[in-house]
Amino acid sequence: MHYVLFLLICVIWGGSFLMMKKAALVFSPISVGAWRVAGGAAVLLILWLIRRQPVGWRRRDIWSLAFIVAAGYTWPYCVQPWLIAQHGSAFIGMTVSLTPLFTMLASVPLLRIVPHPRQAIGVLGALIGMGLLMGEGFSRQIPATHLLLATSVSLGYALVNVWVRRRLTHVPPLMMSLLSLAIASVILQGLSFWWPMPTPASPEAFWPAVISLLVLGVFGTGLAMFWFNKLIHDRGPLFAGMVTNLVPAGAVIWGWLDGEQVTGRQIAALAIILPMVALVQFGAPRLPIESSNEPAVGS
Repeated sequence: MHYVLFLLICVIWGGSFLMMKKAALVFSPISVGAWRVAGGAAVLLILWLIRRQPVGWRRRDIWSLAFIVAAGYTWPYCVQPWLIAQHGSAFIGMTVSLTPLFTMLASVPLLRIVPHPRQAIGVLGALIGMGLLMGEGFSRQIPATHLLLATSVSLGYALVNVWVRRRLTHVPPLMMSLLSLAIASVILQGLSFWWPMPTPASPEAFWPAVISLLVLGVFGTGLAMFWFNKLIHDRGPLFAGMVTNLVPAGAVIWGWLDGEQVTGRQIAALAIILPMVALVQFGAPRLPIESSNEPAVGS
């Protein structure tokens, strides 16, 4: 089941960059992030009302929650749509591939987990493949500050993934995603009022943009984030974080289906990345989940 969720997330998030590009033709970058997060929170609220899972949050979790909302839900959904509007979906989609490397490095001091040599080889091998993909992007003379912004998103994802595993395993994945998305939605909706809307490229772009936002909210944010947090909870941050090595592959495939050119370098990179991800994932050990006897608020 975990491998099925892993592949579903890869397919959904691979296409999310294309959806953001189409939505940004009509909505401002902040609005794209705000509405996709709001849609995701609404979907998860419905799921929670049906399932009625325990809340799980404790009063002492407030600082962890603030960090997760800021680094994992608010900052990425501010920065990524803006970068995609500036440089296109394909290249920005590739930059998230740094997440597994950051996750592996952060897991050593925070989780006291030294990666298995097979996992280290897989992560580093996948980075070689990503280097081929990103080589074309660097030739576009993208400003260094924009590259740092894109890298900061990957770093934030990695730190959040590891922190969830260290401090918040007592929170059900559904409630983790729901509350984080709900708070981020309020923040992003407030910021969106200060960001001017772009002039639509054509009247025909409106409905594709609206549909893209709906897909981003329901699938790309709500369900995918819930499944992703479940993978972190059940299998650990590195297993879940390797999603971001396949997301660029999905971005290339989705772009090809949308009429974008696929080069031989991209195909060669995918031929390297796919077996490296398999090397890390298949047969990866389950990490023990720490339990606590402290009662949770609302459980």
